[in-house]
Amino acid sequence: MSEKDVVRELLWKAAGPVPVPESRGSEVVFARAARLRWRRRAAVTGVVAAVVAGGVVVGSGVLPGGRGENVAASPTAGEFGTGVVGFRKLLPADVGKVREVSLLRLIKGVSNAPAPKKIGPYDGDYAVVRDGGVGYLVVHVMSAKAVKAEGAEQDPCALPHETPERIKCTSEKVPGGAVLSIWQWAATQNVQPKYSGAELAASLRLKDGSLLTIRDWTGFLGKGSEGPLLKTFPLTRAQLRELALKPQLLP
Repeated sequence: MSEKDVVRELLWKAAGPVPVPESRGSEVVFARAARLRWRRRAAVTGVVAAVVAGGVVVGSGVLPGGRGENVAASPTAGEFGTGVVGFRKLLPADVGKVREVSLLRLIKGVSNAPAPKKIGPYDGDYAVVRDGGVGYLVVHVMSAKAVKAEGAEQDPCALPHETPERIKCTSEKVPGGAVLSIWQWAATQNVQPKYSGAELAASLRLKDGSLLTIRDWTGFLGKGSEGPLLKTFPLTRAQLRELALKPQLLP
């Protein structure tokens, strides 16, 4: 499967967060809305490429009804590298256990999903296990060219009519001429995964036009779930801000 095919699969997967009403004839309308929603969301957070990136640990799932479901097998050793070692050092000591995973493999069950070329040294998906729950941190750097192609130059807090609505969105200028934006998304009932927990997100728009995004997610339920949602975000808002400003995440 080529990288373009993987991204195409991700776009269809991500259409799930738009609930479809039970009224007849609405499927096509909401499918279109879902695709539009994903394009807008991915342009700001870089989730498409970030979800493809990832690691080596894949576990059994926990469905909302309490029944586990096995997912794709782990890749061969060393396939995604060992970025988790350095990444863990950038996080608070009490964050919990951290390991690299592949969200594409977990949610979509694509056992042979390729590892895309990383731009940032710690680009990837990381599971955070704490107090019996499993959340995720997703890190991704987009080049200036990719940012322009995705239409992600805008301030995410200046998009009042976007769906889903950003909660408590703030933007601030930080040293070096960059702009840091942080916001929250509420939990949603989805198609796949069946339930997406609340999340914080950060985007650091650099002076050269490149973009660093971090997804601070309480987790998901449904196919591929590794366990219950975290009761709190993997990182607090203050901790997320601190991580987003660490130069170690940049190329």
